[in-house]
Amino acid sequence: MKNRNHTRRQLTANPTSVSFGSVAVSTNGSESIILTNSGTASITISSASVSGSSFSIAGLSTPMTLSGGQSVSFSASFTPSSAGGANGSISIASDASSSPITVALSGTGTQSQTQTQPELSISPTTVSFGNVNVGSSASQNITLTNAGNAALTISSATPSGQGFSINSLALPQAIGAGVSVTFAVQFAPLSAGSTSGSIAVTSNASGSPTSIALSGTGLQGKLTANPTSVSFGSVAVGSNGSQSMTLTNSGTASITISSAGVSGTGFAVAGLSTPMMLSAGQSVGFSAGFTPSSAGNASGTISLASNAPGFPMAIALSGTGTQAQIATAPSSAAFGSVVVGNSNSQTITVSNGGNASLTISQAAVTGTGFSTSGLSAPLTVAAGKTATFNAVFTPSTSGGVSGSVALVSNAPNSPLTIPLGGTGVATSLLLGANPTGLSFGNVNDGATSSLTVALTNNGNANVTISGASATGAGFSSSGVSAGTTLAPNQTTTLTVAFDPATPGGVTGGLIVTSNASNSPVAISLSGTGVAPASVALSWSASTSPDIAGYNQYRGTTQGTYSKVNTSLVAGTTYTDAGVQSGQDITYYYVVTAVNSSGVESAQSSPASVTVP
Repeated sequence: MKNRNHTRRQLTANPTSVSFGSVAVSTNGSESIILTNSGTASITISSASVSGSSFSIAGLSTPMTLSGGQSVSFSASFTPSSAGGANGSISIASDASSSPITVALSGTGTQSQTQTQPELSISPTTVSFGNVNVGSSASQNITLTNAGNAALTISSATPSGQGFSINSLALPQAIGAGVSVTFAVQFAPLSAGSTSGSIAVTSNASGSPTSIALSGTGLQGKLTANPTSVSFGSVAVGSNGSQSMTLTNSGTASITISSAGVSGTGFAVAGLSTPMMLSAGQSVGFSAGFTPSSAGNASGTISLASNAPGFPMAIALSGTGTQAQIATAPSSAAFGSVVVGNSNSQTITVSNGGNASLTISQAAVTGTGFSTSGLSAPLTVAAGKTATFNAVFTPSTSGGVSGSVALVSNAPNSPLTIPLGGTGVATSLLLGANPTGLSFGNVNDGATSSLTVALTNNGNANVTISGASATGAGFSSSGVSAGTTLAPNQTTTLTVAFDPATPGGVTGGLIVTSNASNSPVAISLSGTGVAPASVALSWSASTSPDIAGYNQYRGTTQGTYSKVNTSLVAGTTYTDAGVQSGQDITYYYVVTAVNSSGVESAQSSPASVTVP
């Protein structure tokens, strides 16, 4: 398979045939021919030969080389020596794939007659402008001469080909015999590359119109930046991020970089001095820098102005300033009163509200009795995260103390100081009882009544209860065992029971021993044992059928009753042994009937009795 990406050598002729028309014997007719290398590789023209009498060429010197896209023009002439038609050709040999190429020639010789006629002579017949920068122009003069013996009238001169134009030629233009007129042809290329064209001159001379071959090459600079945008990523505040950049003129003409400006806080360029000229193919390197002054995203541009097409150019810049931030909660620690020899701890939360990692390199503590725990430097806290440690106060003497924890870090407000304060107080062991005395009143013999005492540590150090004992007939205690420890302000409940066995008043005491300075604590006890009383109740049987039994209710307030029997009473009598004597209390009783389905009747009318 052939490779279709090989370099090409292609030589073409314009025109491919030339007709000189009628030319008087012994006079000369001339036409321009353009050879163009329309391929991409150079072509070497080795020879050019002419066949046919009266035909000749001029302006083509061989061997010669044409680069890719290059053109060359030469002239072909017809000088008949006798009247009649003549044919010939031009053969161009080269290393192009189309070699040889042939340009056919023809013309007719005419006998000269004694008559007046104009004759147009053009100099030069081919115009090559060479290289011209896009955006500028080049001009060359062309002279039209009336070589005949009659007035010559130029009716039109029409240029063709991109970028070619003429001026200074007023049309129609009358030129007297032997007189010359000069006008300018210009080439102003619109784009880079080789261009060919012509000027067709129409007149009243024989052989009209006459063509003037035009050629030229547009050159144009092309400025490119690499890279076309720059992201510096994350750069620590106060540090510098740098990016190398290159400007290249990849065109065919020199360009001038007139200015380079930078916008955006923290952005800068270095190594680019303007104005600066870059030749075709030349490059220049420079650097862009980002030095953030604060945390957060930043953007900017490099604005380049030049005479290259597509300018001014803006190169986008972006970056993120990173910075750690440190804050603590709480911002200070007040330990209050702490017993000498004891410790009080407070948790300190360190937060990093920045967008870069926070590194705590040192934690310096000042103040007698203050220390830290849970903080080992160096400590790294990621952006948006927190860490905790404890500030500790262990006073060795009584009195107020102040100090601080200084956190040294990479945050801008380093060191961050956390004020500390506390007061050492002497040990105080004090146990309180509430109430300090219990009165049980009347309690039926054989029954039990219970009351409670709240024991509270009113000191500032732990109190350990070693024992609690009751004196007096029928008194006992429970709920607090030996070894019970109360922290400062902590309370425990001690239960005291009175279970009299005989009637009569009883006094006693509760002794609580501990390591408190006011040990033992005494609570006075008193109560009266009374003989139990009973109430005999009877009622009329219900007249309703299907009665399974009766419920008996009692209350000390009329209208509010509680059931006193535990199971249905089968008969119509009941003895209530749950009343107290010696209280002079009035009791109210009601009764209900219950059928076999468990449905209970309404309460009876109340009956009352006072127990003295």
